[in-house]
Amino acid sequence: MFKSQLKIAWRNFRKNITHSLLNLVGLTMGLTACFFIAIYVTDEYSYDKWIPQQQEVYRIAEEVKTQTNDALRFSSTPGNLKQAVLAYPQVASATRIFDYIKNSVVSTGTQKQIPETAVYLADSNLLEVLPYPLLAGNPRTAMNEMDAILLTAAKAEKYFGKENNASNYLNKILTINEKHYRVTGVLRDIPFNTYFRPDFIVSAVSFRNQEWFKRNNDNWHGTVVQTFIKLKPGTSATAFDKQIRYLAYQYVGDEIKANGQVYTYFLQPLADIHLHSNLRYELSKNGDAYYVRILSFVALFILLIAGINFVNLATARATTRAKEVGVRKVIGARRSQLILQFMTEAGMMSTMAFLLSLLLVVLFLPSFNHIADKNFTIVALLQPGILGAGFGISLLIGLLAGVYPAIVLSGFNPSRMVQRSGLQMKSHFLRNALVVTQFSISILLIIATIVVYRQLQYMKNYDLGFDQSQVLVIPAKGGEAGKNIKALVEKFKEQAGVLSITASGNVPGQEFGNNLLRLKNDPAKKTDTRLLSADDQFFQTYNIKLLAGRQCSMVKDTSRKSGDIMINEAALPFFGWKKPEDALGQEFDWGWGTICGVYKDFHFNSLQRGVTPMAIFYNPNWLNYISIKINTGNTAATVAGLGKTWQAIVPSMSFDYFFQDEAFNRQYQEEQRLGELFMLFSILAIGIACLGLFGLVSFTAAQRTKEIGIRKVLGASISGIVQLLSKDYLKLVILSATIAFPLAWWAMSSWLQDFAYRVPLSAWVFMIAGGGALLVALLTVSFQAVKAALANPVTSLKSE
Repeated sequence: MFKSQLKIAWRNFRKNITHSLLNLVGLTMGLTACFFIAIYVTDEYSYDKWIPQQQEVYRIAEEVKTQTNDALRFSSTPGNLKQAVLAYPQVASATRIFDYIKNSVVSTGTQKQIPETAVYLADSNLLEVLPYPLLAGNPRTAMNEMDAILLTAAKAEKYFGKENNASNYLNKILTINEKHYRVTGVLRDIPFNTYFRPDFIVSAVSFRNQEWFKRNNDNWHGTVVQTFIKLKPGTSATAFDKQIRYLAYQYVGDEIKANGQVYTYFLQPLADIHLHSNLRYELSKNGDAYYVRILSFVALFILLIAGINFVNLATARATTRAKEVGVRKVIGARRSQLILQFMTEAGMMSTMAFLLSLLLVVLFLPSFNHIADKNFTIVALLQPGILGAGFGISLLIGLLAGVYPAIVLSGFNPSRMVQRSGLQMKSHFLRNALVVTQFSISILLIIATIVVYRQLQYMKNYDLGFDQSQVLVIPAKGGEAGKNIKALVEKFKEQAGVLSITASGNVPGQEFGNNLLRLKNDPAKKTDTRLLSADDQFFQTYNIKLLAGRQCSMVKDTSRKSGDIMINEAALPFFGWKKPEDALGQEFDWGWGTICGVYKDFHFNSLQRGVTPMAIFYNPNWLNYISIKINTGNTAATVAGLGKTWQAIVPSMSFDYFFQDEAFNRQYQEEQRLGELFMLFSILAIGIACLGLFGLVSFTAAQRTKEIGIRKVLGASISGIVQLLSKDYLKLVILSATIAFPLAWWAMSSWLQDFAYRVPLSAWVFMIAGGGALLVALLTVSFQAVKAALANPVTSLKSE
């Protein structure tokens, strides 16, 4: 019996191929979009969930308040916090991660030094707290030795070649920043959904006797390490959080109060860090729970639009099947059989949509990976939860589409149904409401897309206070390059195509270090300040304006107790100075230097944050990057020349570079991805909505075929008939815009609040979105309306 139901369903599909395809395509597109978003959202929420006992692991973070600054929140903490928390019985273990050598050069001694960006120091008990699996080595002892290093399988293969057995990598020698280490463990390649993803982990035992390491480990005022703890089972994290909140006051409380500061520690669950933490000095670029929730709502909206289409077209077409149902009932069909028939047809359609959407996801997964900056494989799609939810949703939509005609039509009197060519159900209000819902969502997504795009362009084109165009940056941190950075700068100056050159500790767009600066003659005046070491060509290369005084001298004046230091405009109010000239000659405490100049504010970080106090000084030991302003007339030849010069001076290191403007704009990757995804899904949403509108108009025109023929015979013009068929639907789109505008204004106003510098919400954005939706709807409706109006009236009057 079920086989015959399927045959009838297939015949109905082929008989009404246009409406059937519209239904199928709309639902397929909606399910495809939802699959992509579901994969993305599931991945974002899965970070660190794979780590054994992760629910017992927490990071301790710190908040610092001063009398003059807003609260500063750091992912890093003092080095001696670890020993302090181990005194509590609730703590099973504690470990620290140091990022002192995060950017390093690595080699095996027989090959060129290669820059790596994921090299970390960690305590020898790291794997007790974060038990990353080893392919080779003993997790309990792998980091106990002075020269111990762990590396991932991928990096082991990169530096030592492919081995069938990971144990063959053990005891091989790896050189990092010209210091030799012995491989004592090989990590299984760490999943991408992990907050801390090192390529190399050097045992901190290697540095325990070095003076800088001892100094940083015994300083309650520094933020130098990431401290992770594992609590004993059954421990209340909330209660423990309250216990350690003011832990530093037990050790240096008088010093903290004397500085006019407040130190507060707080716990962060390991699995929450990726989406719910955006602090200074994070170990990796985090996601944003806000954006993930937005995409979840977008998926819900698109699914709603697709479901509305499916239900709308199914119920609309069902009104033409009254005679068919009547005939079936007259010849003995039971009501249960009729219900099963309608449900089978809807279920077959939704199942086909589900299978087609799976195929589309497989085909377009590489493109989605590019947009979302992910590395999803087919395995991500085949998760039981995602597949089950997708199939369940598709069947639910089919159920909703089939249940109305199945129950209502099957319950009517057959004689009454046979006498009428079509049952006039009072379903216009429902269908109109669904159309309004579709276009309201579509218009809201269009507005969001435009606003996100405008904000991105605004940030990319905003005057940052410095010129980063034509600036090529060469990392020269560690190894032979670090030792020869002065020689490299001098030789690069002679290169054709080089306009100016500077060496600095960091470049704009990177995370800068910070410290508390206070006046020597007035300690009450102090502020948290970002710090940058740079030579005297930094201002010329980046075209930063000097407001007063001079630049820092690169020659140390032995007659003075402290060297030169420069501050920006933003620092002036914190020290009570009204004019840049007032700051000249003032000396900072703790040997930070005497102010020799004041420069105009520039944005050294994303425009999501405002400009904060910053100091620039010269320290030849803190120079890691060479910035070169080049003549772009022949960029390829200039870069090639720089490469040759590099190889002549540091032949053991590979030549690497990036363009400053591209690197700075990478700070907006999250917003860029959001904008691209919004644009993609907005187009998809409006397309699905128009498919449904097209189907409804064609259905309406088919129902009114005789009416249109009579009107034409009586002299009605084509434009009049088009207006007759179009006006009601266009009114619905206008109503949709009226509903969408206030919702979009509220949503985008909230989003823009996260940016210190933002675009205004202009009225023209709403007009373009509403007008665009109206135009698309008009074209959709007019196409079918004109087709109906041009039909031969004689043929129309013969229509049943």
